[in-house]
Amino acid sequence: MGIRTSILLRVRIAFLFIVMIAAAIVVRISDLQFMEKEKWEKAGKANRVKVRRVDATRGNILADDGSLLATSIPFYKLAFDPFVSPDSVFDKGIDSLAYNLSIYFKERSKSYYDSLLRTSRKKKRRYLILSQKQIKHQDKKIIEQWPIFREGRHRGGVIFDKVEKRFKPFNDLGRRTIGFIRKDEEAKFTGRGLEFSFNADLAGKDGEALFQRVSGNQWKPLDNGAQIRAKNGFDIQTTLNMEFEEHAHKVLEEALIKHDANFGTVLLMEVQTGQIKAIVNLGRTKEGKYVEDYNYAIQGAMEPGSTFKGASMLAVLEESDINITDSVNTGEGKYQFYDECVMTDAHAYGFGMLSVEEVIEKSSNIGISKLVFKHFRENPERFFRYLDKYNLTSTIGFQMEGEAHPNISRPGDPSWSGCSLPWISIGYEVEVSPLQILNFYNAIANDGKMIEPYIVKRILQGNEIIDEYDTKVIKKSIGSERSVKALQGMLRKVVKSGTAKKINNTDFNISGKTGTTQKLKGGRYTKNYFTSFVGYFPSEAPRYTMIVAIDEPKGNQKYGGDVCAPVFRDIAEVVYNRTTERNINYVTNENETAFPFIKAGNYKDLLLLSDAFDIQQISKNTSNWVRTQVHGDTIAWVNAKVNKGLMPDVRGMTLRDAIYLVETEGATVTFSGTGRVSTQSISPGGRINSRTKVHLKLL
Repeated sequence: MGIRTSILLRVRIAFLFIVMIAAAIVVRISDLQFMEKEKWEKAGKANRVKVRRVDATRGNILADDGSLLATSIPFYKLAFDPFVSPDSVFDKGIDSLAYNLSIYFKERSKSYYDSLLRTSRKKKRRYLILSQKQIKHQDKKIIEQWPIFREGRHRGGVIFDKVEKRFKPFNDLGRRTIGFIRKDEEAKFTGRGLEFSFNADLAGKDGEALFQRVSGNQWKPLDNGAQIRAKNGFDIQTTLNMEFEEHAHKVLEEALIKHDANFGTVLLMEVQTGQIKAIVNLGRTKEGKYVEDYNYAIQGAMEPGSTFKGASMLAVLEESDINITDSVNTGEGKYQFYDECVMTDAHAYGFGMLSVEEVIEKSSNIGISKLVFKHFRENPERFFRYLDKYNLTSTIGFQMEGEAHPNISRPGDPSWSGCSLPWISIGYEVEVSPLQILNFYNAIANDGKMIEPYIVKRILQGNEIIDEYDTKVIKKSIGSERSVKALQGMLRKVVKSGTAKKINNTDFNISGKTGTTQKLKGGRYTKNYFTSFVGYFPSEAPRYTMIVAIDEPKGNQKYGGDVCAPVFRDIAEVVYNRTTERNINYVTNENETAFPFIKAGNYKDLLLLSDAFDIQQISKNTSNWVRTQVHGDTIAWVNAKVNKGLMPDVRGMTLRDAIYLVETEGATVTFSGTGRVSTQSISPGGRINSRTKVHLKLL
């Protein structure tokens, strides 16, 4: 036999041997997996060892500026394996360890812990929970240095069972929007809000590890490396501005208390982007307090009442060649369409003859229902095609789960009757959510372009953007330029001289529509009302739309213009002031070169300066901070208001004075340029706090 043949024979024998071993292994694995499965499962149960889920760390929820809205904070339960320590380590450290446990937990005495640890060691207990109290991460680092424990897990027996808790730094602000999540033993999720809607991104991927069941039905992790590591969840960054959210929450809560109402909601949205900047939902508890208990803005389908008239009017304008100066006879406050279909106006004696424009301004039920009835009674389905176009008959497809589906009867439905068209035209026999009404008015503010509202703009892993959401156009135009402009003019008049004229006292113009709906209970309309106001600002170049709704206000004020419009105004003023940079010159002096020109600052400093330059002056002020009025060659000192929690007017001041005033309120200051302050990023009177950033420009 040649050498080559001999080598090949040996290789073949070796290969055959390996194949036989591999086959034997496969057979044994199959036997274990199928034939002896029950046997080894029983053995596993007997040894109380099981592969259990290890929860992944949940991702954070962030505000628009990156501040935390919800995060997972680690806590620990302290357990101990008293059997693993060598005698020398245990005996030397037991006294001090018992003392530390008694001082930290304050639940048992030193002697109790000493006895417990020694007894457990004698009985060879491998897992002893020392307290149900949850330990903070900072305390964990201290406890790790205690006697015995400092030897680590394998020589000291210390075991820290990690438990994560969801923490919301802003407490109750946006609680219902942020929501919650629950996970059962089978990793099935239930919940609400952003936590539930974006759970696929936030949850991460759970891991697995071996655990051993010990006495008391407790599970002890076995640190033997046999585990699948959990993958942490992504962060989501929302569009919410927490300064706006905080102010809206405060103003709405005050209004609910004042009117002893059931619940209320505020929804603020950027006109051109569709970003939701604030969403507040407050309901009354049995104790009379107001908390975020339900997402009324998104999930609440309610009869909108007169805010629906904007959609009806736009449909009439689109369907006909009617002019806004044309007349509508609303009579003496009652109009009968059919025997059992009598429409009334809120005005006791009616409005008489109104122009089309005044129908919206005065919010005449008879006026709008007569117009809709006249142009659509022969083919009411045409009216509904307009409502379809305005997205008032279907959901928007909002990012959060639970968006209410509009409920509205159509021709051919069993509930349709001769009264349906007139009643639907004024917002009755219709159920839509505040979000859906807001979306329609946002399109009017946006010159007819309908934008999809959204509340989450990014999915993040650290600083890396995993996914990003942007402005999405639903419809390029929901109406002709002529019709949209006409409706815009009507909405401005509502605030200027109509049902919301009480709020026509701001530095900027507001446009909008009031809504007051009698609530249906037991099949009959009652004297309980659902009130609302929806609009946008500033009217000439809209930047924000907002809806305010308050349910069942008590007392004399029960109309949207009295109850909701003031809430809208108070929120709008803060939003406008915080987002509008204005450069206002308070002082003009014809003889400015006659002496050094002073605008504002600290009274004592400026007094010394004026004396040094021999400038004539008179004082109308005794406070620390002043502005100037110039009369010829004389300066008059006048009070510069500085109110706690509000942005002061620092224009004209030195940088030193301006920084002092702003930082006194806790805000952070940045600046550019040299000289005195020329403009400030937050206008005077805007609310500021420790989270506010103010930029000053100097000239």
